[in-house]
Amino acid sequence: MKREEIEELFPCGAIREELHNSSVMIWGFQLVYAAIAAWGLYRGVLLYRELGHSFNMWMLLLLVVSAYALLRMYQQDDVEVYIATEGLIIKRTPILVKERIERFFAPDLYLTFVHYQGIMGFGEDWKTLYVQTETGGIYIVPISLQFLSHQDKMKVLEALNRYKNT
Repeated sequence: MKREEIEELFPCGAIREELHNSSVMIWGFQLVYAAIAAWGLYRGVLLYRELGHSFNMWMLLLLVVSAYALLRMYQQDDVEVYIATEGLIIKRTPILVKERIERFFAPDLYLTFVHYQGIMGFGEDWKTLYVQTETGGIYIVPISLQFLSHQDKMKVLEALNRYKNT
């Protein structure tokens, strides 16, 4: 989804910055997923030859694993956080298997807008975001910002401090 579309979708104001996972993590995970996909395809071809060109459930499983690895490899460079003038737009972590599958086909479905005034803080491991609701309760948003670089984490905290006090 493009910046303009996101600005229209959420009441976030102007988007100032887009943050991705650190490049070391992106390349590392892409290599791991490429190796898994290559292994799955290789084992699937060997199994296909061993069975005399007949179809097998194990072969289907290997192809599904390879397809999953290729899709995950493609999604490694997605934007994790948008810093806007009114709040943060964060990609929420899918919890259920159904949500993980839906995320492949509609990754923008899991973008969540959080106004700066409601943000209480991040978890120690950057896997949770604590948000205060209008009624005074606390809402815990599962996120995965642990792979952001240190500079990008500081940018998020700086934006939070700057915009929360205005």
